[in-house]
Amino acid sequence: MIPILHHYDASPFSRKAQKMLGIKSLKWVSIEMPMTSPKPDIERLTGGYRGTPVLQLGADIFVDNVAIAAALDEVFPEAPTLTADQSFFANDAISHWADALFEPVLRAAVGKYSPDWDPHFRNDREAVFPHLDFSGLVDELPLYSNRVVTLIRELDQHLSRGGPFIHGVTISIADVHCWGILWFVLAGLPEVSEQLAELNSVQGWYQSMDTVGFGERVEHDFGHAWEVLAENHKTSACMAIKTSSNLASWVGKPVTVRAEGADRGVVSGSLRAIDDRFFALSVVQENDSVARVYFPRAGYVLAVD
Repeated sequence: MIPILHHYDASPFSRKAQKMLGIKSLKWVSIEMPMTSPKPDIERLTGGYRGTPVLQLGADIFVDNVAIAAALDEVFPEAPTLTADQSFFANDAISHWADALFEPVLRAAVGKYSPDWDPHFRNDREAVFPHLDFSGLVDELPLYSNRVVTLIRELDQHLSRGGPFIHGVTISIADVHCWGILWFVLAGLPEVSEQLAELNSVQGWYQSMDTVGFGERVEHDFGHAWEVLAENHKTSACMAIKTSSNLASWVGKPVTVRAEGADRGVVSGSLRAIDDRFFALSVVQENDSVARVYFPRAGYVLAVD
C-alpha cells in the first residue's frame, strides 16, 4: 500500500509528516491542498476537516501527526519505529514541548509577515488562529523571537548530553515533533536562525535529521485519492481500535469533531470506535464509498449529535 499525503509544503506540520515517511524510507503520493479555504476535496474526503496534513492509506484517513505516526508504525512496522516508546517523557511530553515552541514561533511569524498578506490570506489565518491579536503582534516580534531562542537552547542543552537524536542513537517521533518547528524557524525567521548558529548540538541534530530525507515522493491530483478510496473502502481497517467499555454506547451514533483552539472545520460522521488515544468515524461519500477517518483524542473535541 502506497501512502497518500494530503498537504501543502509551507506547513511545518506537513513537513513533520513528510519526515516520518522519510524515516520509514517509503514511496508516497503527494496531493497538494490549498493553503486557504475553501478546500472542497479534502473536506469531502474527511467529512469536513480541512487542516494539514492528512494521511490516506486506502480508505483509512488519518488526521494529525499523532495519528499518522501510529498508522505508519501499524502498517509499516519495520524499524525504525516512530512510537516504540509510549512512556510519557519519551513521547507526549516532547510533543507538549514542541507545541510550546510553536506558539512563539507562530506569533513571531505573524508579526513579521502579516502586514504584507493579502486580505483573503489574512482573513483565513485570523479564522484558523482566533486566539491571536494580529494587529498587536508586529510590535511584539522581538519578544517572541527571544522566547523561541530560549526554548531552542533548552533543546541544545538536552542534545549535548547524548544524541545524535533526542532519545539517543534511535530516531523517533520526538525528533519529528521538534524538527518540524525548527524547519519553520530556519525557513522563515532569519533573525532567529542567526542566533541558533552557535548551538552546536542543535545544528548537528538538525543535520542528522536532514540526512534522513523525505522518502520517494510522487505527485498526483485529487482524482487519484478518490480512486484509491473507492477501490479499498470494503477492505478491513488498517488500524484497530478497541472501544472503551464506558464509551461503547456512543458507537454507531452521529457525531461531530472539531479541533481545539483552531478553526480546521467541523467533521460529521458516525462513530466507529473509540479508546484512550484515538477514535474513528465512518464518513459516507457521494459515491456511497465509506472513508474511515481517525483522530487522536488529545486536541480534538468529539460530540454526539
